Amino acid sequence: MSLITEYFFTFIIFILPIIYVVQPFFMQGFGKIISSESLEILKRKKIILYRQIKELEMEYDIGNLESDDFKNRRAELKSEVSLIIDKIKKK
Repeated sequence: MSLITEYFFTFIIFILPIIYVVQPFFMQGFGKIISSESLEILKRKKIILYRQIKELEMEYDIGNLESDDFKNRRAELKSEVSLIIDKIKKK
């Protein structure tokens, strides 16, 4: 009887969490759920990125950032914003 309870607890502790984690990969339409972003979410991301650019410029003006770091990070943020704007225009 104790052997059955050991297998039962092993199943509950190890196997069920693995099944729970792996389950979404086998669901139909899983890729659609991840890839579809609503227009509202994209607009929020755009606003957040604009705020990050503004904060980055303030950090640079204060003197906390070097010129090269500022230029690189600003270029990255601007490219992210342009990608989001393209996604918004496509919708």
